[in-house]
Amino acid sequence: MLHLLNNSQKNKVLKEYRMRLFVVVCIFIIFVSLAGVALLIPSYLTAVGKINLIKNDNQLKVDSIKAIKDKNFEDKIKKVNDSLNALKVSINIISPREAYDKILNSTPAGVSVVRYTYNLVDDNTASISISGTSQNRDMLAEFQNRLKLNPEFKGITVPLSDFAKKKDLDFTLNFNLVRVVNK
Repeated sequence: MLHLLNNSQKNKVLKEYRMRLFVVVCIFIIFVSLAGVALLIPSYLTAVGKINLIKNDNQLKVDSIKAIKDKNFEDKIKKVNDSLNALKVSINIISPREAYDKILNSTPAGVSVVRYTYNLVDDNTASISISGTSQNRDMLAEFQNRLKLNPEFKGITVPLSDFAKKKDLDFTLNFNLVRVVNK
């Protein structure tokens, strides 16, 4: 059909086709550009986030270096060390488990401990009460003497009523556990 037109009309049609082609190419370039920008946004946001994280990390490092160089920092360390030394005193208190093990090591054959009570009185003293059974009076007396041999056990008392029976004695011992704390 293009051959049926004269030259001026032919040029107009060709010019119109070129304009349409130019518009289609421009729209394609704009679409590709917009798609590229849309696909790059997550990468951009990730990169900006990492840059901010690195900046914050560097700022924390700079602040910590300044804190170390701070004159008051040594005073703060001394205060913390003093606080820890105050706690060190309570670490030296004998634990209920240690006390129980010492009592069991002093227990002769024929004596069994049924009940054990441990109460902390102060930083150096604990009140202990134990109840149990003994096969006879001699074993109970031996148990009491063995406990008295330990210098940490003070004031061991056995009520006389516990010695009333000759066999299968039920007893209760009350005493204090004293630990000397070295400061």
